[in-house]
Amino acid sequence: MSTKKKQTALALVQPFLDDLQVMEVMIDGTERITVEKRGKIEDTGLRFKTSDEVKALIKEALKLAGVEMEEGKTIYEVRLPDNSRMITVLSPTAINGHCVIFRKWMLNQLSWDKLFEYKAVTLEVRDLFQSAINAHVGILIAGGTGSGKTTVANRVIELIPPDERIVVAEETHQYQFTHPRAVLLEAQRTPNISMNDLLTAASKMRPDWLVVGELESVEAMRAMQLFSTGYSGLTVIHANSAENALTRLETMCLMANFGLGMEDIRQVIISGLRLIAYQERLPSGNRKIVQLVELKGLENGRYILQPLMRYDAKKDAFEMTGAKPSWEK
Repeated sequence: MSTKKKQTALALVQPFLDDLQVMEVMIDGTERITVEKRGKIEDTGLRFKTSDEVKALIKEALKLAGVEMEEGKTIYEVRLPDNSRMITVLSPTAINGHCVIFRKWMLNQLSWDKLFEYKAVTLEVRDLFQSAINAHVGILIAGGTGSGKTTVANRVIELIPPDERIVVAEETHQYQFTHPRAVLLEAQRTPNISMNDLLTAASKMRPDWLVVGELESVEAMRAMQLFSTGYSGLTVIHANSAENALTRLETMCLMANFGLGMEDIRQVIISGLRLIAYQERLPSGNRKIVQLVELKGLENGRYILQPLMRYDAKKDAFEMTGAKPSWEK
């Protein structure tokens, strides 16, 4: 993250904001400043002396984003000039003092070659993604916080042929990929534009691929409806397994309150998605795709999941199951 040196309120954390190996900087009141570096959380040993110093930092960062602190407002999420994000919760909402997280916009994105080098994926895994892209099947990439799911999504999106048109719809812009025919849309940039509105607009922009930002709420139903009606789609979701990703997706769809029962919602989901990838950050700090499954349909109201690849932590090995995806037959 690049900020002007004159912003003295940021001076204490500026070295971490400039450190290319640091992905996140977390300020928990005056108690501690921690960073995520190489996949692990580290205590910097630094502290702010007073809560006023933390508040001054927040004001400076908000100013960089063109936002003024409002009386009585305690939660802010803004994008800084370099596309990094700041999420802050002030007292009294934050009981232990003003809390701030800087989520840095990584300029040096991991390429497929780097992912191979770090053993996050294998060539067989990439080839499976390429096969799904070529067949235009719906893709869901799941994982927990900091698992690297968005990084993997970026690389998968780049597998889309350059002559195909991509329309991206996000609440807050996070994807970082290179493609010659990508159109980027962001709901947060305009007041009174919901994700449902943005998805509807995106679907009318002649996408070969409709890429949707992380699913978090009722927009999941609209995304699944579009994916299930002829739009090739890719999206991400916070989950702790491929199975849990489907459960969370169902819950979000129910929240949309369209009057559909669970069986109807499951029919929409299986019509819109075929490949589910689950990414995980291991205790070592390494990030890996640990599950690839094909969503093949429903049987007695339950999902039929065909494992395609699993990661064996004891062997530190990716194991293809030998099952061939139905879209390749």
